[in-house]
Amino acid sequence: MLETIIESTSFMNIEEEHYNISYKRLCPSPEGKQKKDVVFPTMWELFVWSAILGYINTSPKAITKRYSSPPFRWQVIKHHHQQLLIIMAVENSGGFDILKDSDELKNNIEAHSNGGLDIMHESIALDPLAYRNIESLIYEIQGRIKVG
Repeated sequence: MLETIIESTSFMNIEEEHYNISYKRLCPSPEGKQKKDVVFPTMWELFVWSAILGYINTSPKAITKRYSSPPFRWQVIKHHHQQLLIIMAVENSGGFDILKDSDELKNNIEAHSNGGLDIMHESIALDPLAYRNIESLIYEIQGRIKVG
């Protein structure tokens, strides 16, 4: 039932800069054109992965300039990933009150994804090969994850 808190048809917003830098390099084309060697098969997977990175590092960053055409809706995120994001937002906010306001919840998740993309971009900006495979990408970012 957690996944119904955010309207299934809600668009998930991303920072325009991250779309141009990270999404274009790591995900398939939004027009459906197949690209070779993409790290994330879908845009929502990069969104979830970067949100987790943002939550782990307590690094939310509000979106200042939204990409003009949000790339996907909440409903395309797999059920168990939706639940994970909601649980992480509850943990981050310190209580269940965030579940009373779907816009606040959605904004919290988007801000953590945006913050995670900042961390990711900073970690791999100087290594052009990092965008070519998931192993290199993960290796570059592992050192940024704070534990405990």
